[in-house]
Amino acid sequence: MRILLGFIFLALFSTFSLAKTIRETVPANKTSAVGAHATYGPECESGVIPKMKITQAPKNGNVTFQQINTKLSEKAGRCAGRPVKGTIVVYKPNRGFRGEDVFRIRFTMDMYDYGSAKIRNVTNKYIIQVK
Repeated sequence: MRILLGFIFLALFSTFSLAKTIRETVPANKTSAVGAHATYGPECESGVIPKMKITQAPKNGNVTFQQINTKLSEKAGRCAGRPVKGTIVVYKPNRGFRGEDVFRIRFTMDMYDYGSAKIRNVTNKYIIQVK
């Protein structure tokens, strides 16, 4: 069975299937969501939640992951509005820190294409401007 992969797009952030650099501006001394990842199949059903790992930790803050239930945005085409389970990337700067912080997140997910199972690994670089 062929399963199409898609990603959820939330208010101020998005993730694509290719590794990329994600730039976000967040307020000092506050926890902020800076990215999100989820998958869904051809029948718009929620896929397996991607496995997340910090491959380069930020020097001036902390990164955590939170599993969420959300709905796909209009960018998901005919699946828009359907519920999915996913993971958000949450960044919290160290108290009093202002400036740029950088970290990398790898997410791994199963990918099925024409009956053959594969594992997809993507590493995104996050550049966070704390103001």
